[in-house]
Amino acid sequence: MNRPKWLRPRVGQNRRRPASKDAEIRREEELRQAQRESAALEPGGRRSFRQDRSFRQEMRAARLRQEEARKRAEEEASARRKVRLEAQAYINGQADSPEPGTETDSPLEEARRARLQRQRNRRLGRKRTPEPEQGTPEGGRSRRRKPKRRLNRAKVALLVASAALLIASYVLLHQPWLAFGQLQVVGDTAVTLDEVKEMGDASEPLNIFNLNRKKLLSSLRSDYRVEKAELSLGWPNILKVVITDRKPALYVAMEGGQYAKVDPTGHIIGLADGITGGDAPFVSGWHISQAELGDVTEDEEIQGILKFLGQLDGDLKQRINEIHVDDSQSIRIYLYNGIPVILGTPDNALAKLKTFKAICQELETKKIKAQYIDLTYEKPYIKL
Repeated sequence: MNRPKWLRPRVGQNRRRPASKDAEIRREEELRQAQRESAALEPGGRRSFRQDRSFRQEMRAARLRQEEARKRAEEEASARRKVRLEAQAYINGQADSPEPGTETDSPLEEARRARLQRQRNRRLGRKRTPEPEQGTPEGGRSRRRKPKRRLNRAKVALLVASAALLIASYVLLHQPWLAFGQLQVVGDTAVTLDEVKEMGDASEPLNIFNLNRKKLLSSLRSDYRVEKAELSLGWPNILKVVITDRKPALYVAMEGGQYAKVDPTGHIIGLADGITGGDAPFVSGWHISQAELGDVTEDEEIQGILKFLGQLDGDLKQRINEIHVDDSQSIRIYLYNGIPVILGTPDNALAKLKTFKAICQELETKKIKAQYIDLTYEKPYIKL
């Protein structure tokens, strides 16, 4: 690495005086010149032509000296700035460019110096400097091309092998002769495992990857017994079919002598010659038209009763034994303690919902014995 100029010895070179010294000398010369001019004045206070001419020449010479002094001051400031930049570049590890007239290093030395410079910049965290342009044999200049990155053959082979393995695994797992996984029905439901397999087009041997899941969910959700159906995966290879059945809300008679089991949405989920269970109250004094399993009843009276029951808590619904509808479409609810509660029309029953809940709470806590309770009035009437 060449020594910077500010570190080279200066033998036999005289240093110039600072600009402040030149200015002081210049002021002394101007003072002496003014004294000479004042002494050379004529008795009348005027100068002669020869004196005026010499005065102009001296003034012009003074201006020239001032201009030369200004140029010298600029050159000195430029030299000091250059020395400061060279010192900063040397401290930061940058090499000076060769002076004109000196011999350049060999190409190998230049390449070694460039490599060391890149390593130094990498350690210092600097950005990569662009490669210098190299001259062509014809005298022109061309940019140095960056070397093309070559793909690692081992990485390419590993990627290809991984993709082929994934494709082969997918094809193998979807073969119809491969028995993989098992199907499991979860929930207290009336739907059997064989029905689930039939809905999903599952053949033997069972392969859960070949199961038509979209068709299975669509078939389950359209079944009149099913309220909700979902699929989930279990460890290690189990496909769970989670089914929630529709629950009965009440029993009501139909034309023809049968009884229909109706859920809270009005779907008919069961038909029987009589009331088969006590898990829901039955409606007496009223019947609906003939319907099939899965149909939705459109009877306004039944829909009003279902809407009223949907506003009650589970414990309170379990205390209702019978719902009677008379010829005037007035609703009367019989609790398990035998006390009837008259609600009137379905619209009036919804309006008296809070009062009905409060009355039932009083009957439960205070053990009131009454013949009936009428809520059709503005205030409840209790017949003792």
